[in-house]
Amino acid sequence: MTAARPPVVAVRELSKTFLGQRALDRVSLEVRAGEVHALLGENGSGKSTLIKCLAGYHEPDRGAVVEIDGVPMALPYSPVRATAAGLLFVHQDLGLIPSLTVAENFAIGRGFDAAPAGRIDWPGIRRRARAELAVLGHDIPVDQPVGRLPLAEQTIVAIARALAGAGPGARLLVLDEPTAALPDAESRRLFAAVRRVAASGVGIGYVSHRLHEILEIGDRATVLRDGRLVDTVDVAGLSERDLVRLIVGHDVDRAPSRPAPVPAGAGAGEPLLTVTGLRGERLRGVSFAVRRGEVVGVAGMLGSGRSELARLLAGAQRPRGGEIRLRGRVVRHRSPREAVRDGVALIPEDRRRDGGFLQLPVSRNLTLPSVRRFWRRGRISGRAERACVDGLLTEFRVSPAAPERRFGVLSGGNQQKVVIAKWFATAPDLVVFDEPVQGVDVGARAEIFGLVSRAAERGAGVLLISCELDEVLGLCHRVLVLRDGELVADLPGERLDRASLTRLVYFGTEGTTGTAGTAGTTGTTGTAGTTVEKAS
Repeated sequence: MTAARPPVVAVRELSKTFLGQRALDRVSLEVRAGEVHALLGENGSGKSTLIKCLAGYHEPDRGAVVEIDGVPMALPYSPVRATAAGLLFVHQDLGLIPSLTVAENFAIGRGFDAAPAGRIDWPGIRRRARAELAVLGHDIPVDQPVGRLPLAEQTIVAIARALAGAGPGARLLVLDEPTAALPDAESRRLFAAVRRVAASGVGIGYVSHRLHEILEIGDRATVLRDGRLVDTVDVAGLSERDLVRLIVGHDVDRAPSRPAPVPAGAGAGEPLLTVTGLRGERLRGVSFAVRRGEVVGVAGMLGSGRSELARLLAGAQRPRGGEIRLRGRVVRHRSPREAVRDGVALIPEDRRRDGGFLQLPVSRNLTLPSVRRFWRRGRISGRAERACVDGLLTEFRVSPAAPERRFGVLSGGNQQKVVIAKWFATAPDLVVFDEPVQGVDVGARAEIFGLVSRAAERGAGVLLISCELDEVLGLCHRVLVLRDGELVADLPGERLDRASLTRLVYFGTEGTTGTAGTAGTTGTTGTAGTTVEKAS
């Protein structure tokens, strides 16, 4: 029982002020040895600030106390001192170096092993990296540059690197949104590793907007709101609705309801998008169609080809074969710019890396894709640009509505609203959402669900890629299921429930006598007329 164990880390009366504004106001909490302690709150509640204070990146205001095993730390302290004291962190930005290999990133974290004659022991470094990834059940190529890995695999590397440091001196391991890019099956592998670390006596700090994860893995939870402590509670016996009420102060629907029917006439005529035999590095001969006014979901496990499909449609990756038709015309986008000109908008999986310019102001992020609209007599009209920015900030409820604030300092939910707003401003015909509510708090999720539906209501075709099955079922008129690069199902949303969709994602079949991907079945035809077959 964790209740009988002493705290490995205790925080007392911790405040943090930025430019006269309090981000944290006298927050106190304890993490016990061997417990998984969830830290919950909406974006902007102070979770990340608290973590960065613990990690030594921010200096707390005077009066704060941080204790390790009952011994006060001298404040302020550096990230190096935090690590030396046994405080380990995996932040949302992961802290990996994209140009270096997986093995090199591991070595930077723990030091380079030496071989005879003073050389670096590269074979040993690779072996250790493989062993550390194996703890999470993964065999990611350790000679691959991290920047070439999908975001989900980058997350696995960052977590494995942190877990590798959880030796005898480790006291606290903080995971900030570790499963944001991971499907449920991959998340459960992580949970097993986290439990093993906790069983060794290390305290786990766990931040996630996936509340079902908190109920599954958490022992206790501390809730922040507007920089203040709301409560610390035992997780046992709580429901998701209980947690939501603590986080936002009232009830909020976690998942969208079933989508409205496709507007009459919206899907008439030829499809907006027709994909035939599309092949990429992972995808193998995928065919489907999307009509105007339709939200088509894409579900699948890590490595199924979901995000590659988004990149191929948006011109960020060249296909190896097959055909893409948009409005009946064959398109061969050699770059995202060409796709944008053809009316394709991608809301990317990693908004910080691919969705915006972190150092530029919100105003410039909003107008870059449509800057030609503001061109007047050889220069940009500042008045027209400001009017557009003010309108978008109001329409998409970006908070704070501060056009000159840097994009990179906004909360995750408001960053995502900016990314969506800038592409909606281009009036796209096809909108591809890749994990649109990843790392977004419960309040902003509902708003973003509404934006997905709004795109379809305005006549665009929408492709929604998500590892959250409830989102797919609640928002989509049809659902495509990818497995190992193949399309194993193309079914109307009303034919599916969570259990059948889960079976399709994990096993390629709805059941022992399912209609899609079942051995001996010739296929099933979705509403787009796509016949789906699973190779025997």
